[in-house]
Amino acid sequence: MWLAKRNSFIVYPVAAALLLTVAVSSASAQRQPLIADIVVRGVQYTSADAILDQLKDILNIGAPYTEQAKWAAQAAIKKMGYYAEVVLAHRQVGEDVEVVITVVEHQHIEQIVFVGNTVVTDEELGQAITSQVGHIAVPTDVRESPIRADVEKIQRYYERQGYIAQVAHADIDDFGVLIFVINEAYIEEIVIEGLEKTEEWVVRRQVKTRPGELFRRERITQDLNRIFNMGLFKDVELADVRLARVPPDQPEPSKASVIPVIGVEEKPTGMVSIAAAYSELDRFVAMLSVSENNLRGRAERGSLDLELFGRTSYDFKFYEPYLDVNNTELNFNVFDTERQRRFIGGAAVSLAEDEFEERRTGATIGLARPMTETEKVSVGLRTEQVSSSFLQASRSLGGTISTLALPGSGGSGPGYDEKPIVVAAPLHPGGRVNSFNLGWHGDTRDIVANPTRGGYRSALVELAGSFLGGESTYQQYRWEQRRYLPMRGSNDVLALRLLLGTTTGSIPLFDSFSVGGANSLRGYQQDRYRGENMALFNAEYRYGLSDSLTVVGFVDAGDAYGGTFDTIIPGFTIGADDQRLDLHVGMGFGIRAVTPLGPLRLDFGFGEDGSQTHFGFGHTF
Repeated sequence: MWLAKRNSFIVYPVAAALLLTVAVSSASAQRQPLIADIVVRGVQYTSADAILDQLKDILNIGAPYTEQAKWAAQAAIKKMGYYAEVVLAHRQVGEDVEVVITVVEHQHIEQIVFVGNTVVTDEELGQAITSQVGHIAVPTDVRESPIRADVEKIQRYYERQGYIAQVAHADIDDFGVLIFVINEAYIEEIVIEGLEKTEEWVVRRQVKTRPGELFRRERITQDLNRIFNMGLFKDVELADVRLARVPPDQPEPSKASVIPVIGVEEKPTGMVSIAAAYSELDRFVAMLSVSENNLRGRAERGSLDLELFGRTSYDFKFYEPYLDVNNTELNFNVFDTERQRRFIGGAAVSLAEDEFEERRTGATIGLARPMTETEKVSVGLRTEQVSSSFLQASRSLGGTISTLALPGSGGSGPGYDEKPIVVAAPLHPGGRVNSFNLGWHGDTRDIVANPTRGGYRSALVELAGSFLGGESTYQQYRWEQRRYLPMRGSNDVLALRLLLGTTTGSIPLFDSFSVGGANSLRGYQQDRYRGENMALFNAEYRYGLSDSLTVVGFVDAGDAYGGTFDTIIPGFTIGADDQRLDLHVGMGFGIRAVTPLGPLRLDFGFGEDGSQTHFGFGHTF
């Protein structure tokens, strides 16, 4: 009985104590200390305000301070990436607490060094990145690290400059030096895909980029243009740039290697056409044309044009682009052709009919060898027999009409009438011309058939003379300059051309310069002006409506002038319409359309003599 009472005496006080402890703990749990203040310590290169802004949704003055808030705040500050250590502590201030945040900043940047860059300067890379001297070096394992972002910025900057590069290493050392190690991409090999008929070595002759060279997109683009300019492919593109694989047993390379893949799509290169015509003069005429621009898959070109029966003519052409290992080109042409020409006489000569048929029989052969990627020199020989053509003409002598003396007719003298002398004779004398020519050509056009940038220049000297077995002795000099300037739109181009020429010696009429027609001075008839000298300027604005349709506005100014040309009639010569340079202006508009037959051209020109419509293939120049 005493024992039970004793136990009761002990149990009751203990139970009471436990109940008091639980009550106190419950009360304490119900009332967390509030944040009286937040203090940030340890910042030197960063901002305490930035830390407080980072914590605005976690720690606020007047809000309860809990363990959960403490660890959330520490994680948020760590996430900023600027601090190697973050410690949160608190100090009791009455019933509330003062939160003390102590940070240890990462090392700041004392110097930035780029290693491995050869085509981009340190200054350019320094402006492309975010990290600068004095900034905190946030480790790259932090997602928001500026250094990590700078790696991407460096690689993108290389891409904008047309190169490929990899940043193999980016880190800061113990002395505060931020080092970017850059591996610029070099070409390991070039792959060509899509060839069917064409031999691969033929295409590789146009690829000037070599394995071991630094990858340059501009240079690859030039190679693509050269391949497209062969005229064998519907499409040529840089299909892929593959990273070369490194065998597992080899160490990490000190430079990146890539494999450009050139994709081509061949197009039909052969054509056969047959036509027939009938006229009272020639009766039945059959015409056959055969051409192939990729003979034997070697980019050789051959063509044959025949006219049979009522009128016979032929024109055979052959082109070999790779005569030797130096890419020497061979051009060969044998012909016996007849075409319609026009001569418009000067003020002293009027013609009853200004059109005549001219037959040329002969051959030409030429060689051209590249000197650089954009320049080449050429040499050639020409032998040609040109037919005479009969024209009926009257001529004014000394500013008055030559007269026939008819006694008793009451003319200007006693018993005379004035009548013009009418001559029906081969005023266009033919003859044989044998000549040698030497030329220089510079070509920086991107696409030869439809240039959008670049230019073309050429200088040609032709020497004709009896020393080569010909009947005429003269020297002719020609200069041509073209420029293609891209304008505001991706398909808009300003195209300019200047042609100059002069002659020394005695050049026959049929070899003199001529200006007028679809390919020179639009708005005028073909061969409107002829002379020993020539000056021509063309300007076109080409506005692309689509990939297959372009509208053109043009202004042409030119003249062929100077010289007199002998006929077979003694004392009867034909003078150039202009003896001095007198620029004649033509202007108008036109359409260029890509069709299954090829690029077609239609121009409407207006000049001093009225208007003319011109039709052709491709651009004028």
